Amino acid sequence: MTKRRRSIFDWNHISDKLTEEQINELKAYYHTYHRKCWAYKQAAKKFKRLKLLGNSLSIVFATGGIASAVATSGIALIAVSTLSLLIQGWMKHKNIHLKIENCVYAYQSYQHLLNAIKDTMRGGNFKPSCLRITMNIIDNYVADNSPIVDKFSLKYDNIFTY
Repeated sequence: MTKRRRSIFDWNHISDKLTEEQINELKAYYHTYHRKCWAYKQAAKKFKRLKLLGNSLSIVFATGGIASAVATSGIALIAVSTLSLLIQGWMKHKNIHLKIENCVYAYQSYQHLLNAIKDTMRGGNFKPSCLRITMNIIDNYVADNSPIVDKFSLKYDNIFTY
C-alpha cells in the first residue's frame, strides 16, 4: 500500500493580476520555504523529545540513587548520581535548549515568509525585490544561528508533492 502524498498548493485563490511567470516564481519560492519551514519544525520536535528524555532519565537515575543510598549506605548513590550528572552535562554540551529555541525561531520566520508569499499570490501585489530582500535576511540569520536539518529536508520529499 502506498502512502498518499499531500500537496502544498491547495490554495483557494490566485489573483488575476499576476502573470503565469510570476505565479510560477512565487510557487517555487513557496515550495523552497515550505520545505525549510517543515524541516525546522520537525527538528524542534526532535530536540524537544531529546531534552525530555534526558531530563527524565536524569531524574530517574537521581531518585534511584537516593533510594539505593538509603538501602546500601551510599556507595550506589555516587555511581547513579554520576550518571545523572553525565546526562545533564551531555545536554549542556550539545546545547539542546539553544537548538530548540533556534529551530522554533527559524520555523516561525519561515512561516511568516510563507504567509507573505500566500498574501502576494492572493493580492496580486508582487514586488520581487522586497520579497527577495526579506528571504535573504531570514536565510542569512537562520543559516548563521540554527542547526543543520538536512535529514528532515530529505524526508519532506516523501510526504509532499509540488
